Amino acid sequence: MTANGSILEFDLDAWMKRKSAGSVLIEHVGEFSSEYIDSVLPKVEQNLNEQVDQENIRKKAFHIFVECIQNLYHHIEPNPSLVKDFGDDKLGAIVMIKDENGCRITTGNFVPKEKMPVLMSRIDNLNAMDAAQIKQLYRDTINNMTFSAKGGAGIGMIDMCRKTGNKLEYDFYDVKDNPDVKFFSFDVNIS
Repeated sequence: MTANGSILEFDLDAWMKRKSAGSVLIEHVGEFSSEYIDSVLPKVEQNLNEQVDQENIRKKAFHIFVECIQNLYHHIEPNPSLVKDFGDDKLGAIVMIKDENGCRITTGNFVPKEKMPVLMSRIDNLNAMDAAQIKQLYRDTINNMTFSAKGGAGIGMIDMCRKTGNKLEYDFYDVKDNPDVKFFSFDVNIS
């Protein structure tokens, strides 16, 4: 679902093509194992050092990339019904683009339909806050940290807003022949 409420039919290839438009620093579609994460982080750091001039953007982009890839690692849930259309039951995607303003990191993964309202509410609430409110929420969350069953403390998106000062962007796409699943597309702009 887009911010204007329309439902979109999901096409992974078209989504990747659209999200990869520009100067690609890194892109991956597939599973997010700890081995993949260990191997990709030095490449991301090298690509940022070689292609992004502003040190503050490089540091923020690397930090946000790590947060995004950890989210994919921890939150992609196996869904056997995806194998037929996408070849993998734990499929996710990440793309980092260098653009005229800095960098954009996009992630995508399949989520159960019932998680959509929670994600939308969380992002919309963060986007409605100003910098001071986000800073306070970050402090409150750090001070009251409790960990979920997946090991997270709910601080990732808050930290992304705090570090970038930008609104988080998202879309949910319908998945053909699978009404219980949505594709969650998430963008973070770093400037």
